[in-house]
Amino acid sequence: MNSMFREELAKIPADMRKQVDLSWAIADKIDALLKKRGLSQKEFAHLMGKTEPEVSRWVGGTHNFTLRTLAKISTVLGEDLIKV
Repeated sequence: MNSMFREELAKIPADMRKQVDLSWAIADKIDALLKKRGLSQKEFAHLMGKTEPEVSRWVGGTHNFTLRTLAKISTVLGEDLIKV
């Protein structure tokens, strides 16, 4: 990593970096569970009552999930996405 990149990265507030890390972790978990269950994004969207593009954004890692949505995803996929 070059020094200019490190300097710019250091300017990002820690809470924002944590939010991005969490968003990516949730997206990765959803993607892994879809593969584990043999579900396509289209099939999962149908089970969730959502559109395929919306699910695609979820798996893209930039969606700001509500607790309600996280609970529904966990229920539909049969596994907790987060543990507290």
